Amino acid sequence: MKYFIEPLFNIEFFKIKSCFWERKKRLLNNVLKKHPEDPVLDFYSNRDKADFIKEFLEIFKEEFELISTKYNSRIKLDRIWSVTYKKNQFHVPHNHGSTGYAAILYVDMNKKSPVTTYIRPWNNTETDKTVFCSPPVEEGDLMIVPQFLMHFTNPNKTSFKKRIVSFDFHLI
Repeated sequence: MKYFIEPLFNIEFFKIKSCFWERKKRLLNNVLKKHPEDPVLDFYSNRDKADFIKEFLEIFKEEFELISTKYNSRIKLDRIWSVTYKKNQFHVPHNHGSTGYAAILYVDMNKKSPVTTYIRPWNNTETDKTVFCSPPVEEGDLMIVPQFLMHFTNPNKTSFKKRIVSFDFHLI
C-alpha cells in the first residue's frame, strides 16, 4: 500500500527584518509626526486620512525591492496608516478585504507588547476548534499576509505604547 500526506492548502506569510532599523525608525517617526492619530474605537489611528506612501516607500526601499523579488512582480500600495495601542487598547478580529496583501510594520514594541494573532479560515479537523497563530515579532519586523486573513490584537497590558504601520498592496 502506498500513500502520501501533504497539505492541500496553506497560508503563507512573509516576514522581513528591516535593515538599518534605528535610522529608518527615526525617519519614519519624523514622517508620522505630520500625520497625527485620533481615537478610533479602542485604539488611535490616522487611517483614511493619512497619505505618506511616497515617504514610506523611500525609507523602506530595500524592503520593497525584496517584496517585489519575492512575488516576482511590482507592487502598488493601496493605502497606509499607523495605529497606536495604549494600555488596555486592542483591535477586534477583522480582515482587509478579499484580494491583495496586508502588511504590518512593528514600529514600537517591547517584550510584553501583544503581537498580532491570525485566525485560520477553517477549524481544526479533529476538535472543530478555531485555530490561532501568533508569529513572534519585534521592532523593525514587517509581516505580510493575504488581506482575507482575519486577525486581531489582544489588549495591551503594559503602559508601553505599541505602535504599528499597516498598509495594503496588490501586485501589478
